Amino acid sequence: MNTKFVIRGVLLALPVAVIATAVGLALMVRQTGIGPPPGPTPPPPTILAPRGVLPAGPAGFQEWVRYRGEPYGLAGSGFLILLSDGEIVGVTTAHSVSFGDFNRPLERIALRVAGQTDFVAEFDTLRGQPGRPRTGDDFTVDYVLLQPTQPLDPALGLIPDPRGAAQPGERVSLFSGLGDDHGGQRILDGTVQSVSDTAVWVLMDDTFNPSMMSGSPFVSQHTGQVVGMAGAASPRRNRLLLGAHPIGSIVYLAETAAEFQKMSQ
Repeated sequence: MNTKFVIRGVLLALPVAVIATAVGLALMVRQTGIGPPPGPTPPPPTILAPRGVLPAGPAGFQEWVRYRGEPYGLAGSGFLILLSDGEIVGVTTAHSVSFGDFNRPLERIALRVAGQTDFVAEFDTLRGQPGRPRTGDDFTVDYVLLQPTQPLDPALGLIPDPRGAAQPGERVSLFSGLGDDHGGQRILDGTVQSVSDTAVWVLMDDTFNPSMMSGSPFVSQHTGQVVGMAGAASPRRNRLLLGAHPIGSIVYLAETAAEFQKMSQ
């Protein structure tokens, strides 16, 4: 074995068998990725919820963030939800922003339709405490909820699916916040593989570059309502497996939020 391609130092003294095992484990972890294996696609479920239509207007938005002393920069994606009491709440991921850096405090998060220059919403206030970047398969910890301080058009808000999540085998559409690079929407379809209280896993029909799509909404093709927020992606047999934060958890966090503080505090 040519050890010059293996980590130098103490590893040079390790037996070849140990090194081979370590390399094999590293490859296995890299190929396994996040989430469960795709397995057989569940059959189409019986959905008792009323049938609706997919959003005709913008559903996912670009997420732009501004830290003190810096210009706005593209950080990911986000969307708006319309709560049952008529309130609009902004939704994005915690891993797309940085909180708690006194030398570089976060001041604003804005949402913008891809291809346009004006923001549809600009926030400087949090709704409840922000979550934290996800490190495991629990997507319900990774979120940031945004409280408007100025009136927003209710038509921009997606209606949360009252089921709280999609069902295994259900067809869903990801409305990419990045758009199609030509000022239009980019809608990517997939099938729900599994659902739990902490994650929804969707096997997409095609492979694509998911960079900065975290925060984009998943919408049920049956109800036309939002069922989750994309949070991570992993290759699966020449396709993509996407993990999402179930919308029921997001709505619960929004409805029970008791603190509304400025981001820079």
